[in-house]
Amino acid sequence: MSLVIKNALTREGNLVSIVINQGIITEINKADIKIKDTDYDQVLDAEQSLVTESLISPHIHLDKVLIGDIIEPNQSGTLWEAIQKTWEVKRKYTVENIKKRASEVIHNQIKFGVTHIRTHVDVDSIGGLMPLKGLLATKEAFKDIIDLQIVAFPQEGILKDEGTEEMLEKALELGGMDMVLGGMPHNEFTDDNSKKHVNILLSLAKKHDVPIDSHTDETDDPNSRTLQYLAARAIDENYQGKITVDHICALSSYDNYHAARVIELVKKAGINVVTNPPTNMVLQGRLDAGAQRVGITRVKELMSAGVNVTIGQDCVHDPYYPFGNGDMLEVANLLGHAAKMTTISEINVLYDTITKNAAKTMDVEHQLTKGAPADLVVLHGVKNVHEAIRTTPPARTTIRNGKIISQTSVEHNRFY
Repeated sequence: MSLVIKNALTREGNLVSIVINQGIITEINKADIKIKDTDYDQVLDAEQSLVTESLISPHIHLDKVLIGDIIEPNQSGTLWEAIQKTWEVKRKYTVENIKKRASEVIHNQIKFGVTHIRTHVDVDSIGGLMPLKGLLATKEAFKDIIDLQIVAFPQEGILKDEGTEEMLEKALELGGMDMVLGGMPHNEFTDDNSKKHVNILLSLAKKHDVPIDSHTDETDDPNSRTLQYLAARAIDENYQGKITVDHICALSSYDNYHAARVIELVKKAGINVVTNPPTNMVLQGRLDAGAQRVGITRVKELMSAGVNVTIGQDCVHDPYYPFGNGDMLEVANLLGHAAKMTTISEINVLYDTITKNAAKTMDVEHQLTKGAPADLVVLHGVKNVHEAIRTTPPARTTIRNGKIISQTSVEHNRFY
């Protein structure tokens, strides 16, 4: 199967034709080089619209999406009430229910140009392995369409939720070679147990040779220090470059001197960071009187230190976050507001967070270059990434392994 994308505008502002054969980008030619449409099985005219590598969604909870319609609302708006509210639904999960809700959001993300997703799934004494089984069934259903990575996530803690360590082990075995091990060390009763939680994660990860992707210090509490301990232990255990941390909101509550020390340690440990501006902005700062904190981590400081930072949708219409549709351009727009990333260079970095930075976090080959897999998005009517993030255009074409898998067009009629 061959495909050529004509009149494609690259991020650098070059007008090119992108030639794809057997799912691989084989040529990127200047637009003035004449090509015969009949030489290809399929021809797509981008009409001088922006074409880039496809978008990536590196952090979402597909087992929980869309439960907002069937659950009692989160009255306090806090993370801890959201966790408790989810218990009643989690006990009643079925494979088909999870698959149905997850599939709806995945279809949306594909429509928005996403071809790679990393999802966390609860593994605990409440839902057991049912959430994982639901997402494994979902992964099988989408195996020829997208790359879906699954993270076994101990939402309820490990030490305070008896039997979870053993269930995590079973989850890693059940999920196969491309599973990721999740964590939430700050959700333990004591600091000592939080450290034990980290030690368990490293032990399990090394035993099964899997990366770690851990919710870490998702709190405003300046005394929450599990990020520092995880980074130090990663260096001790020679596990640099194999760990991702999510949220790390407490980093913004540290004094500047301690924050700088921790950021340097994160860089040394080769840790990826995923900030989740939609949920971080609404869940954090709830106990602040007067001016409330924005809630996100120190994004600019981390980037300045050379830490790989990306962003996630995290939640879609659940007790944690009542909004969301899976559009990563919208998420990038939110980060631009929350982190005050408004210069042209910073806006370009926003786009990196949902493409090349996210690819590094998920450890996938992903770029618009000759010889790379043809996972691309056409943002119709858009000329640059600033315009893409500003307008979040609805008209998009999603290409996976050289095949057009989704195409959205919009008709606008004026009657004035």
